[in-house]
Amino acid sequence: MSGLKDMSGLWSGEYRYDTDGTCVAFTAMLTEIDGRLCGTTLEPVTFGPMLGCEPEYDATVRGDRCGQHVLLSKRYVPETGIIQPDLIYCGSVDASFSLFTGRWSFSEDARISGTFSLSRVATRTAASLAVQLAAGA
Repeated sequence: MSGLKDMSGLWSGEYRYDTDGTCVAFTAMLTEIDGRLCGTTLEPVTFGPMLGCEPEYDATVRGDRCGQHVLLSKRYVPETGIIQPDLIYCGSVDASFSLFTGRWSFSEDARISGTFSLSRVATRTAASLAVQLAAGA
Protein backbone atom coordinates (compact mmCIF):
# COMPACT_ATOMS: atom_id res chain seq x y z
CA MET A 1 0.00 0.00 0.00
CA SER A 2 2.89 2.36 -0.66
CA GLY A 3 2.16 5.79 -2.06
CA LEU A 4 -0.91 6.40 0.10
CA LYS A 5 -1.51 10.07 0.83
CA ASP A 6 -4.43 10.00 3.26
CA MET A 7 -6.07 7.88 5.95
CA SER A 8 -9.20 6.89 4.02
CA GLY A 9 -9.99 3.21 4.43
CA LEU A 10 -10.56 0.42 6.89
CA TRP A 11 -8.35 0.21 10.00
CA SER A 12 -8.16 -2.49 12.67
CA GLY A 13 -6.43 -2.53 16.03
CA GLU A 14 -6.88 -2.11 19.74
CA TYR A 15 -7.02 0.35 22.58
CA ARG A 16 -5.64 -0.27 26.07
CA TYR A 17 -6.46 1.22 29.45
CA ASP A 18 -3.52 2.66 31.42
CA THR A 19 -5.06 1.58 34.74
CA ASP A 20 -5.09 -2.19 34.25
CA GLY A 21 -3.87 -2.86 30.71
CA THR A 22 -7.25 -4.12 29.54
CA CYS A 23 -7.14 -4.42 25.76
CA VAL A 24 -10.19 -3.93 23.49
CA ALA A 25 -10.14 -4.68 19.76
CA PHE A 26 -11.82 -2.17 17.45
CA THR A 27 -12.12 -1.22 13.80
CA ALA A 28 -12.47 2.18 12.17
CA MET A 29 -13.72 3.14 8.72
CA LEU A 30 -12.26 6.56 7.94
CA THR A 31 -12.71 9.04 5.13
CA GLU A 32 -10.26 11.90 4.72
CA ILE A 33 -10.83 14.94 2.52
CA ASP A 34 -8.30 17.79 2.61
CA GLY A 35 -7.04 16.79 6.06
CA ARG A 36 -10.53 16.49 7.59
CA LEU A 37 -11.46 13.06 8.92
CA CYS A 38 -14.82 11.46 9.58
CA GLY A 39 -15.98 7.92 10.02
CA THR A 40 -17.26 5.22 12.30
CA THR A 41 -15.83 2.70 14.75
CA LEU A 42 -17.05 -0.69 15.88
CA GLU A 43 -15.96 -2.49 19.06
CA PRO A 44 -17.22 -5.30 21.29
CA VAL A 45 -19.43 -4.32 24.21
CA THR A 46 -17.17 -4.46 27.28
CA PHE A 47 -18.90 -1.86 29.50
CA GLY A 48 -22.02 0.25 29.84
CA PRO A 49 -25.77 -0.26 29.55
CA MET A 50 -25.62 -2.78 26.68
CA LEU A 51 -23.23 -5.19 28.43
CA GLY A 52 -24.66 -8.68 27.94
CA CYS A 53 -27.38 -7.43 25.56
CA GLU A 54 -25.60 -6.42 22.36
CA PRO A 55 -22.40 -7.70 20.78
CA GLU A 56 -20.99 -4.38 19.52
CA TYR A 57 -20.96 -0.62 20.03
CA ASP A 58 -20.92 1.87 17.17
CA ALA A 59 -19.37 5.32 17.42
CA THR A 60 -18.73 8.24 15.10
CA VAL A 61 -15.36 9.96 14.76
CA ARG A 62 -14.40 13.39 13.47
CA GLY A 63 -11.05 15.06 13.35
CA ASP A 64 -8.10 16.49 11.51
CA ARG A 65 -4.76 15.38 10.13
CA CYS A 66 -1.86 17.79 9.64
CA GLY A 67 1.11 16.00 8.13
CA GLN A 68 1.49 12.87 10.21
CA HIS A 69 -0.23 14.29 13.32
CA VAL A 70 -3.84 13.19 13.87
CA LEU A 71 -6.52 14.31 16.34
CA LEU A 72 -9.87 12.47 16.46
CA SER A 73 -12.94 12.90 18.64
CA LYS A 74 -15.07 9.77 19.20
CA ARG A 75 -18.70 9.74 20.33
CA TYR A 76 -20.83 6.65 20.80
CA VAL A 77 -24.08 6.71 18.82
CA PRO A 78 -27.23 7.43 20.89
CA GLU A 79 -28.56 3.89 20.43
CA THR A 80 -25.76 2.58 22.66
CA GLY A 81 -27.18 4.41 25.67
CA ILE A 82 -23.69 5.65 26.55
CA ILE A 83 -23.74 9.19 27.88
CA GLN A 84 -20.20 10.42 28.44
CA PRO A 85 -17.78 13.07 27.24
CA ASP A 86 -16.14 12.57 23.86
CA LEU A 87 -13.04 10.41 23.69
CA ILE A 88 -10.00 12.12 22.19
CA TYR A 89 -7.51 10.12 20.15
CA CYS A 90 -4.23 11.99 19.63
CA GLY A 91 -1.44 10.35 17.69
CA SER A 92 0.48 10.02 14.48
CA VAL A 93 0.32 8.02 11.30
CA ASP A 94 3.51 6.55 9.90
CA ALA A 95 5.05 7.71 6.61
CA SER A 96 3.43 4.86 4.66
CA PHE A 97 -0.04 5.66 6.08
CA SER A 98 -0.38 2.08 7.30
CA LEU A 99 -0.03 2.45 11.11
CA PHE A 100 -1.80 4.96 13.38
CA THR A 101 -0.70 5.01 17.04
CA GLY A 102 -1.06 7.29 20.02
CA ARG A 103 -2.97 8.00 23.21
CA TRP A 104 -6.65 8.36 24.06
CA SER A 105 -8.44 10.07 26.95
CA PHE A 106 -11.79 11.58 27.81
CA SER A 107 -12.16 15.20 26.75
CA GLU A 108 -13.27 16.18 30.27
CA ASP A 109 -11.27 13.72 32.42
CA ALA A 110 -7.77 12.75 31.30
CA ARG A 111 -7.36 10.47 34.35
CA ILE A 112 -9.07 7.72 32.36
CA SER A 113 -6.73 7.17 29.43
CA GLY A 114 -4.62 4.73 27.51
CA THR A 115 -2.90 3.91 24.26
CA PHE A 116 -4.14 2.77 20.87
CA SER A 117 -2.81 1.25 17.69
CA LEU A 118 -4.58 0.84 14.35
CA SER A 119 -3.24 -0.82 11.20
CA ARG A 120 -4.70 -0.17 7.77
CA VAL A 121 -6.62 -3.18 6.47
CA ALA A 122 -7.76 -1.69 3.17
CA THR A 123 -7.89 1.56 1.25
CA ARG A 124 -11.19 3.38 0.82
CA THR A 125 -11.69 1.84 -2.64
CA ALA A 126 -10.96 -1.71 -1.48
CA ALA A 127 -13.12 -1.30 1.63
CA SER A 128 -16.04 0.08 -0.42
CA LEU A 129 -15.76 -2.82 -2.84
CA ALA A 130 -15.77 -5.33 0.03
CA VAL A 131 -18.93 -3.75 1.49
CA GLN A 132 -20.65 -3.87 -1.91
CA LEU A 133 -19.68 -7.51 -2.43
CA ALA A 134 -20.90 -8.46 1.04
CA ALA A 135 -24.23 -6.75 0.31
CA GLY A 136 -24.58 -8.66 -2.95
CA ALA A 137 -24.29 -5.56 -5.16
